[in-house]
Amino acid sequence: YRALGQRRIPADIQSLSLAPEFVTSLEPVKLEAGVNSHSWQVELSAITADQVRAAIIPPNLNLEQGLTSWQQIDQALVEVELEPLGDNSYQLSYDGFQQAGDYTIMIQASNQDGVATPIQTTVSVGGSQLKGDVNSDGTVNIFDLVMVAGSFGQTGVGLKGDVNPDGSVNIFDLVLVAGNFGQSLLAAPSMAAKIELSTEQKRHIASAIDQLESNPNRSSAEEIALNVLQAILPERLPTQTQLLANYPNPFNPETWIPFKLAQDSTVIARIYDLTGKQIRMIELGHLPAGNYVESGKAIYWDGKTETGEAVSSGTYFYQLRAGECTEIRKMVILK
Repeated sequence: YRALGQRRIPADIQSLSLAPEFVTSLEPVKLEAGVNSHSWQVELSAITADQVRAAIIPPNLNLEQGLTSWQQIDQALVEVELEPLGDNSYQLSYDGFQQAGDYTIMIQASNQDGVATPIQTTVSVGGSQLKGDVNSDGTVNIFDLVMVAGSFGQTGVGLKGDVNPDGSVNIFDLVLVAGNFGQSLLAAPSMAAKIELSTEQKRHIASAIDQLESNPNRSSAEEIALNVLQAILPERLPTQTQLLANYPNPFNPETWIPFKLAQDSTVIARIYDLTGKQIRMIELGHLPAGNYVESGKAIYWDGKTETGEAVSSGTYFYQLRAGECTEIRKMVILK
């Protein structure tokens, strides 16, 4: 008042030296099975916010337990920017509530002067009433079977694939899923998701296939599980990394070099002449474990050096380096 020469401060003046504050509180939300979306509106004080964001923590991310890497948080945590509605109001909409359990929603606002005290709520997603609906999407299908088979043989408490639950992911869990195949709580179940398997999941699935195949008196549910898993994993992973004979051999002017990877590895192929001089290096990058034997997957060499010159007839050596494994074989060019 004195600084302004005894003049009154206008009623609508806004301070730019204060952090924003929420004037909204959020109540816990419960979603029924099959419902995967919800929206909130929040309001801030008259102080302007530069950014209003929400962090969505899924049920399978327990921050109270020890984490082996920050990547665990990056892969699971979802950050969403709220949509401004005007008058310092913002809207958060999210349609990714797929897992059964409690999600934590934390909303934060900030400007150049500081950060608001976050507001927080929980979203409880109801579990599916369908036995065998492992991912709680309202339908028992191939994705549920993959989740069980992908952790086949594991033991412990709270395993996602332990359908019964008896502390172990085994044949009984596969049978429970396969026995309810096709059942759904949804009017039109979706199958749009794509199945991508890690090397570890492939090994667990292979173990499940072996155990199912070893039983000659399979039930109808076990037969369904076996057929689906064989379709998902038609080819077994190699038990050892191996460099195979190139084809054709002898060749002119191109050849393919097949190989097998027992583990995910960075793969490099090198071509040497008879004197041991390296004439070509082919980098394939980091590849998942598997069989690279067909022409579309095998290493291709066009019979040229690093500078693009065609090599002459004779014997050459090719070396495969995959992680810690190194193998070498010879081949012949005939012109």
